[in-house]
Amino acid sequence: MKQLIIIILAIPMLSFSQNRQGFKDERFEKIQTAKIGLITEKLNLTTEQAPQFWSVYNEYQSKKFDLRRSIKRSMDEANSLTATDDKIISSHRQTLAIKKKEIELDEEYMAKLLKTITPKQYAELKRTEQSFNKKLLEKLRE
Repeated sequence: MKQLIIIILAIPMLSFSQNRQGFKDERFEKIQTAKIGLITEKLNLTTEQAPQFWSVYNEYQSKKFDLRRSIKRSMDEANSLTATDDKIISSHRQTLAIKKKEIELDEEYMAKLLKTITPKQYAELKRTEQSFNKKLLEKLRE
């Protein structure tokens, strides 16, 4: 029952799907719901931790998603068949700069998350994310 309450508290805070439509939106929502359930279960969040954790975590994931989208755009420009040498170099430098921002974001949000969860919960979060992503990739390959 405690975990169900935590999941219910977390769901309204999701903001990932605002720019998605149709089938992709439905699939994305299912993936996010599964991820929330798994993280909630593995971290064993208290009712006090859950609202703060999900608020910070969702903000972090949203910013990380934006950076990853920027990296993809930059790499697409670099790999364009019509790109000039200068554009290729410029795009790769831009990609590296964005990756540095991603590391800075990871550091910033590690500190923020550790204000809401314990270090052991943080370590479990990272293990759970890695395991979830691995399983998701395996399913997508099928």
